[in-house]
Amino acid sequence: MANRQPLIKAIIARLKTSLTGLPAESKGLFSVTLAVPELQLHLLPPLKNNWFYWGEPSRREYLLGLGEALRLSSRGSHRLKQLSDQFENIRSKWIQMDPDLTGLHATAFTGFAFNPDDPMIQAWTGLPNAAIFFPELLLHQTSEACAVTFTFTHTDSSRATLRSQHLLQELLDGLGANSGPKTRKTTLSRTGATPSNDEWINQVSSATSAIRMGRLDKVVPFRRISVKSTHPFNPARLMASLDDLHPSSILFSVRLDGSTFAAATPEHLITRQGNKISCDAIGGTIKRALNPDEDMKLGRSLLEDPKSRHEHALVVKGILDSLKSHCHNLTAATSPSLKRLRNLQHLWTGINGKLSGDTTLLRVANDLHPTAAVSGFPSASAERWLHDHKNNTRGWYTGAAGWLDNRGDGELAVLLRCALLNGERAELFAGAGVTSESCPIAELQETELKFGTMLEALEHA
Repeated sequence: MANRQPLIKAIIARLKTSLTGLPAESKGLFSVTLAVPELQLHLLPPLKNNWFYWGEPSRREYLLGLGEALRLSSRGSHRLKQLSDQFENIRSKWIQMDPDLTGLHATAFTGFAFNPDDPMIQAWTGLPNAAIFFPELLLHQTSEACAVTFTFTHTDSSRATLRSQHLLQELLDGLGANSGPKTRKTTLSRTGATPSNDEWINQVSSATSAIRMGRLDKVVPFRRISVKSTHPFNPARLMASLDDLHPSSILFSVRLDGSTFAAATPEHLITRQGNKISCDAIGGTIKRALNPDEDMKLGRSLLEDPKSRHEHALVVKGILDSLKSHCHNLTAATSPSLKRLRNLQHLWTGINGKLSGDTTLLRVANDLHPTAAVSGFPSASAERWLHDHKNNTRGWYTGAAGWLDNRGDGELAVLLRCALLNGERAELFAGAGVTSESCPIAELQETELKFGTMLEALEHA
């Protein structure tokens, strides 16, 4: 990127001017948002240190956070309620200045594991069980504007500008580098799978037996595979590849303390805008076909498949039951429609409602997660089965991540189609919804279809 130093100096000068408006004895969190039409965020740039990245290519919305002004962490059954209370306390004192009238809001990132008690060890070391991260620098790109927000926990102008200048330099260095996907594919070798194919077939058979005996209606076990490349995976290239291949998905990536996690998920757990919320109910999967007629035939067969419709109905019912205590005017279509992705199509139902009282996004998420799409139904019975079969320690896979702003609005996405990167190695995760009519071989094939999303992208990383 040309003229980096003059641009950095100009932004820092504007930041200094804004900071003079802060009372010297102020306490809390302070943010300054500045318009930066000179910058454009479309892909995750190559970065050396920790980052937080959220992208919705279809909406041309991207968020990139560098540094940590503050982190809130929690673990255990009340983790999201505790984080919500801490966040609301900070939000009540969060001062934001927007001298350029961008209309964009100071924002934090959040993420949490599937299991509230997951110790986050081995491959997941470095990622907390549940946390909210307030970035020191946030670059926010919309379809109409780009702005940078600096956030501090103090009012020391010299410290603030020095740190901001360092982060700006890192950001502009990254934006000036090439982070597009590789044009030539790399051959990946599969080095491991847990459970093995035979173990998976036995596990699914055990689940269908339990369901037929009336112990539960649905459960969602998962598989993990390990792959190796001929060179270290490049997270920036991976996210560029996912942006290109899956523009209708939600893209998320984080690097924390040596752990790099990436996801391209089709599923919003919950979106809040004012008192309005929306959720995705996804359950039921089939492949895509290159031939349009064959593709439509596959979609129709999914819509008419009793097993998939039953699985999907359980997801919808579970979400509606979880939302009833928080919302009124809940609406959901009586029949699902198709959500078509690059190599998969799912049954999808949109659910909408209005929040009652002053509840928060995280408090709703506490009751909503895990949904029947990633755990099973009824929730308690499914979680007991997963625990008994050592299937509930998944790290952030099937947890959720997203953003929260200083108004209390935000989005959380279910972390599906994801990978943990470690040099030239990666671990991928995929699950399948098991009901009484499930075929173990078919469920195995479904997980392979889901692995394909990340495997294809990793070939270009």
